[in-house]
Amino acid sequence: MKLEEVINTALAYLGENGYDVGKDKAEDDKIRLLVKCANIMLTEIAQEYLPLSDECRVVAKNNRFYYDEVPRRVLRITSVKDENGAEVKFMQKSFWCNVRKNGALVVGYRYVPATAEIGDDCDVDPRVSEKTLALGTCAEYCMISGMYEQSEGFAERFRQDMRSCTRPVGSVTIKERGWY
Repeated sequence: MKLEEVINTALAYLGENGYDVGKDKAEDDKIRLLVKCANIMLTEIAQEYLPLSDECRVVAKNNRFYYDEVPRRVLRITSVKDENGAEVKFMQKSFWCNVRKNGALVVGYRYVPATAEIGDDCDVDPRVSEKTLALGTCAEYCMISGMYEQSEGFAERFRQDMRSCTRPVGSVTIKERGWY
């Protein structure tokens, strides 16, 4: 989904139908604030609800590699493997990761999405809908603007949508019945 679509949906929820983000309104203060709020919600979703994960190759020297070598902003390292697929023990630090092996490694990690602008795609789990992200954006916008009651209403709807996104889908089984 595009950030522009999310902002347009958020504006509709806020009752601001006079705006069209796709045109020359990208420099408007309200639009800029909504973009910041959407980015806050993208980060919150990735940190609290549905983490984003990826893998990349790095080269460890002196038993460490730096997070600058990883293409995205690292939230947490989840696994480190050597070229053969064997697990490598690691210890995560603030700016680097200590590993027990030098050379080429495959690093699995969770990351924080990059800041999105109006024309960009939202880096979010596919289970999160445009509506859900727009509700969270509205909640954040109302909180910043001092509309606390509206903010709580949007936040509750956002949390309800996120619960439905994160709810595990189980199989329904019906107990067998005997035929008499």
